[in-house]
Amino acid sequence: MRLRQIEVFYAIMTTGSLRRAAEVLHVSQPAASKVLRYAEQSLGFALFERTGGRLVPTREARIMLPHVNAIFEKLSDLKRLTDNLRYARNGHSISIGCVPSLGLSLVPRVVQRYHAAHPGTELTIDTLHGTEIVSRILNHDLDLGIVFGDYTRDGLTVDYIADVPLLLIDAEPVSSAPVSLEEIDPQRYIGLSENDPTERLLDMAMEEAGVSAAPSIRVRTHYMAAELVRLGAGCSIVDALTALYHPGLPKPQELNPPLSVSCTVLSRADYALSHISRDILIFLRAELDVDLARLAK
Repeated sequence: MRLRQIEVFYAIMTTGSLRRAAEVLHVSQPAASKVLRYAEQSLGFALFERTGGRLVPTREARIMLPHVNAIFEKLSDLKRLTDNLRYARNGHSISIGCVPSLGLSLVPRVVQRYHAAHPGTELTIDTLHGTEIVSRILNHDLDLGIVFGDYTRDGLTVDYIADVPLLLIDAEPVSSAPVSLEEIDPQRYIGLSENDPTERLLDMAMEEAGVSAAPSIRVRTHYMAAELVRLGAGCSIVDALTALYHPGLPKPQELNPPLSVSCTVLSRADYALSHISRDILIFLRAELDVDLARLAK
């Protein structure tokens, strides 16, 4: 099948009629019908049965549909790629992915500062998990990724920004003094996803401390852990920015010994950072310094 024939087939399958398919494709109904007829002739079997003035997909058409869907997903990926390449060439656009904890605190301030200084630049921000950010950078779908933890991969450049402390949050704190991992009640502990770099760090620290924790609740984001603590579901260890900006939390407690997770920026290794990316990194470091200074008080 030729691409135009696939487009007509896909439009009929998704809209349910030849007339609406022609409207979607901005062609006349006779023209769409002609393309469909040629497609069926080239395939050697019918794609639709004409019953009562309607087009009903045949068994063969339904078998083909998942493969056609995959083609259009690839075409959509190609369009995003060409858009990204065009905007990158013009130097007036940047797409950024960040983990949820940073998307609820640090990154919006960075974006606001950059936008105020450069109002003509198009900024696209996505809140994603770290593995999704890595995948989209390698697929040319993001320019920068702002994450916690180690996501070193072939094909990526990792720019270190700062170490962010990990803090205990507990709706029923025993004291305000720094808390050791051994003092945390394992029955009340809310853990992060085992794929989270912060959780991997905590797992190693707990193993070294001889602490056995098997959380009955695990969540994918620090924000969700913080909200559960706020609701009285238990205690958790989250990054300091989540503890600082999540509303309604009890005062966080430091850990003894202290633990921290690195904040890093990911980009493709085969491209030099654009001037926009370099400016974003400057604002990011400055805003993170402000937050770390607040925590030190």
